[in-house]
Amino acid sequence: MSHETPQEAGMEAPQEGGITRWVENQVRNTPWWMISIAFHLIVLAGMTVITFKEEVREMTVAALTPVHHDLPKIEVERPTDIVGSKSARPDSASATRSDNNQPVLDDCMDFPEAKVNISDNGIDGDTMLGQSESGLSADWGEGHGIGRGMGGPGSNKTMGTGGGGGGALRFGNGKGGRGEFRKRDRNGAHDGTVAENAVTHGLWWLARHQESNGAWSSAAFDHNCAAGKCDGPGYNDYDAGVTGLSVLAFLGVGYTHLSKETYVDPVTKKKICYGDVVRSGIKWLLASQDAEGCFGGRHGSKYMYNHAIAALAMAEAYGLTDSPIFKDAAQRGIDFLCEAQMPYKAWRYSKRCEDNDTSVTGWAVMALKSADIAKLVVPRSAFEGAKAWILECTDESYYRTGYTAKGTGKVVVQGKNEDFEDHPSLTAVGMLCRTFIDHNQKDPALDGGAKLMMADTPVYGGKKTDYYYWYYGSLALFQWDGPDGKFFQAWNQSMTNALIPSQHGMKDGCAFGSWDVNVDRWGFEGGRVYTTAINTLNLEVYYRYASVFGGKRGK
Repeated sequence: MSHETPQEAGMEAPQEGGITRWVENQVRNTPWWMISIAFHLIVLAGMTVITFKEEVREMTVAALTPVHHDLPKIEVERPTDIVGSKSARPDSASATRSDNNQPVLDDCMDFPEAKVNISDNGIDGDTMLGQSESGLSADWGEGHGIGRGMGGPGSNKTMGTGGGGGGALRFGNGKGGRGEFRKRDRNGAHDGTVAENAVTHGLWWLARHQESNGAWSSAAFDHNCAAGKCDGPGYNDYDAGVTGLSVLAFLGVGYTHLSKETYVDPVTKKKICYGDVVRSGIKWLLASQDAEGCFGGRHGSKYMYNHAIAALAMAEAYGLTDSPIFKDAAQRGIDFLCEAQMPYKAWRYSKRCEDNDTSVTGWAVMALKSADIAKLVVPRSAFEGAKAWILECTDESYYRTGYTAKGTGKVVVQGKNEDFEDHPSLTAVGMLCRTFIDHNQKDPALDGGAKLMMADTPVYGGKKTDYYYWYYGSLALFQWDGPDGKFFQAWNQSMTNALIPSQHGMKDGCAFGSWDVNVDRWGFEGGRVYTTAINTLNLEVYYRYASVFGGKRGK
């Protein structure tokens, strides 16, 4: 290798005067190609340093960043806004099922036949229907099923079933009932056995017209008639709804699928077991439930009525018996009801149909309330949405509640019921919803709504009859005023005066125990099954729900 000095290479040595001047001279005397090579070598060296630093930075970041793999999805807990649930979500596997995946319900055991003495005015004073072998007691007994007390204070006529007795009834530890489900308050004012006989006769008519598959047909019930045909068909879209109401009528007096009591129907002369009737009705409801939990199918334009009533019946069936067979279906029914609710609002005819109405909302709130009492899973948000709707559509000046908006006028179906008188039916619904959701005795809307209803008490005939109004009015006033309240007593007297004489008697053949359709504002939709089931429920108001305020209204 040649080792030339700067002078030998043609480059002058630095002169005295500084290195800067020397560099300038060398650049002027250096060929251009040598300068180019030097420049590129410098650039290349700089890029190498930058690249190395970037690689070091990336390696450092990679070392500090966690690697994300595909992880299995973790199911979070249900929302914490759960009301009254002390247990985990129902386990559908706990229900006993047959090979075809249908719930298995025990057959009704034979029980001593009740001796019944029928007259056109009711049952004679010595009759005891379906008394259990253990006799009557004030509390639920140890016998199967649920008892019921049919006698009241001052009455010597008692109709007991499954260990129930007259007077105040409360749940104990009987094999068929949940001790914590609810009390059956029978201390209230009523007219003794006359109303109780009417309840029994209503149940007999319903049992007489039950389909072989367990359902009740709104339109075609009359093919089950015996002594003459009963008139008053409704629309067949409401079979699930009237089936739910009919099951509720039996559950309302304590009859469940476990009940053993029998009677001989005075019209057909057939021996009937109450437990069989309830069991068949519940089996039909179970079979009608779809994968999402909706009862009764989604045919017709108003299927949410059917579902809400059926869900109410199933929640009460589970609450009364604690049967694992019912738990999953009842919970799924409530789940679907909540899924069908409009966000932060209420319900109408179909799932999330972008609209709300107070009527469907009333049935939904009752189903949620019974589910809550039965310790099913109920989100508080469902109650709060319903409350928001009731507040939105209630007039603050005199507390009348509207149908689809505040101030909504008379609700009619053209060509069917526009000539019937209007009543504060939806105000009664609003009162009941407020009571069940808030339990606020001081809510002025309760007092205001009660005053509206007391100005329009039940009257039969003359286009005044509205069984739907009477149903919600009875429940709302019983809850608000208590069984001994002067408002409720006055209302109840008017209701029984309207219902008892208008119920068909023994002389009317197969219609015995039922109520007519054409006199009622909404009878054309549900037919005679509807009118009979809802009026039976009207007369059961004393013992379906205990008064929220314990019979003492806040002043």
